[in-house]
Amino acid sequence: MSLETEVKTAVADIEKDTDKLVAAGEGEVKSVATAAEAEVKKVEGEIKPEIKKVTVEISTEEKLFLRETELEWLKSQTEIKRLSTLAEEKSKAYTAYVEGLIKKYGVDKASYVFDATVNAFKKL
Repeated sequence: MSLETEVKTAVADIEKDTDKLVAAGEGEVKSVATAAEAEVKKVEGEIKPEIKKVTVEISTEEKLFLRETELEWLKSQTEIKRLSTLAEEKSKAYTAYVEGLIKKYGVDKASYVFDATVNAFKKL
């Protein structure tokens, strides 16, 4: 046999061995891919229950109740502010009037105090 024939035979043998290895490798790759896909599906099944909604919608009746309640709260806050302002004004008017009475009657603040229960100045 010539050298060329021996090389061709060796190359042919190597190609056959390579084809066998490639076929075996492809089978192994397919089995690994199948196992990996099974694992992925298993993990996806575990993850799906963990996914939660970003927003949870409430019913129209609940929305209406919340809006009406908030409106009533805002009205109450406005009324509280109005009454607070009114009470402050009346307090200032009362104090100013008592101060005017102190000047009118010439009463000394250090010696007398105004008693609102009997509407009179009492000596300390």
